[in-house]
Amino acid sequence: MADEHSTELKKEEVSTTQKARSVTYIIFLGVLLLWLYTLWADRVTPMTEHARVNTNVIRIAPEVSGPIAAVNIRNNASVTFGQSLLTIDKQPFELAVKATKLALLQAGQSYQADSAAINVAKANEVAARVKLNNVKRHVARNRVLVEKGTISQAAMDDSLADLQSAQANLDQAVSALDKAKQEFGPRDIKNPEIQAALNKQEQALLDLNHTELKAPGEGVITNMDVSVGDYAAAGQPLLTFVSSHGFWLTAMVRENSLMHLKAEDPVKIVFDSYPGEVFKGKVASIGWGSSGNGSLTVSNATGMFDSPTSSVKAQRFPVNIEFVDLPSDLTLRYSGRAVVAFYPDESYLGERLLDVWIWAWSYLSYVS
Repeated sequence: MADEHSTELKKEEVSTTQKARSVTYIIFLGVLLLWLYTLWADRVTPMTEHARVNTNVIRIAPEVSGPIAAVNIRNNASVTFGQSLLTIDKQPFELAVKATKLALLQAGQSYQADSAAINVAKANEVAARVKLNNVKRHVARNRVLVEKGTISQAAMDDSLADLQSAQANLDQAVSALDKAKQEFGPRDIKNPEIQAALNKQEQALLDLNHTELKAPGEGVITNMDVSVGDYAAAGQPLLTFVSSHGFWLTAMVRENSLMHLKAEDPVKIVFDSYPGEVFKGKVASIGWGSSGNGSLTVSNATGMFDSPTSSVKAQRFPVNIEFVDLPSDLTLRYSGRAVVAFYPDESYLGERLLDVWIWAWSYLSYVS
C-alpha cells in the first residue's frame, strides 16, 4: 500500500511539474509573440502617445514705447481680427504729429504754399497703408491654413476681398496725396526741406497708429500680465495670441516607424479630455529634421522640434496631421495631449488590431 501511495505521489508531482512547465512555455511563447507583434506593428501600423495640438501662437509686441493707458481685454478673452487689445499713451505721439504738421506748414509758407491739404492727405495715406499691412498679414496666415485644409475657401475669399478693398483704399489715398502735392507746386514739393517735413510727418503718424495694439486674428489672448501704468517697450512681447482656427496635430514618431507613412494616410486620434471617443485625421506632412532630446518643444538653436527621447534610442521626427470632420462642439486647446494611430494601408489584419488598441486606449489614456 505504501509503495502504491508513493507511486501516486510521484505521478502527481510529475504531472504538476509538467503543467507548470507547460504554463511557463505558454507564457514565454505569448511574450515572444507579443514582442514580435510590436516589432511588426511598429512598422506597418505605428502608434504614438507623443502628440500635441498645435495652432498659430503669436507673441504681440508694441512697435513704440510708452506707458500703457488702457487695457481693453481680459486674460483668456476671445477676440476678433482687428479688435483693440491695449493702448499706449497717445499724448506724446499726438504732440509729435502736431509738431510735424507745424513744420510742414512752416516749410510751405516759405514757398507761399498751403500745406493743409497735404496734412490731411498724408494722414489718410498712412492710415490706409497700416490697414493694408495688417490685412496682408491676415491673408498670409489664412493662405497657409487653407493649404493645410484647416479653414474653408470661403474664409480665404473673404480675406482676399478685404485685401482688395484695403488696396483700393490705399490707391485712393495715394492719389489724393499726389493731387495735393501737385497743387503744392512741382518746384516746392521737390524742395529738401519740404520732403524732410513730409517724411517726419509720416513717421509720426505711423508711431501714433502703433500706439493701438490690435488682435491679429480670431482667437484668445492668454498669459496676459499687464495693467494700466505698466511701461511698454518696443519689441518686447506683452501678450500671447492663440488662434482659435486652424488647429492641427504634431506627432513625434520614431524614425523606424516612418517607413510606410506618407501624406494623406488616414489616422485615428484620441484626446485625454474625450474618453471613449476616437476622431479622424490624415497625415499632412512628415518632418525632415529633429533636434536633440527633450519634450515636444522647439529648439532655439535649430528651430526644429525637440525629440522626446531620453536615451540613445530611435530618434523621433514631427508628423503634422490635419483633422477630418471634427464635431463642431469639440473644444481643442493649444498643446493638448493626443494619442495617434496611423493607417498606411500595409496590413488589413494589423489595422483591425490597431482599431482595438486605439479603442482601448481611448479609455486607458483618460485614467492614466
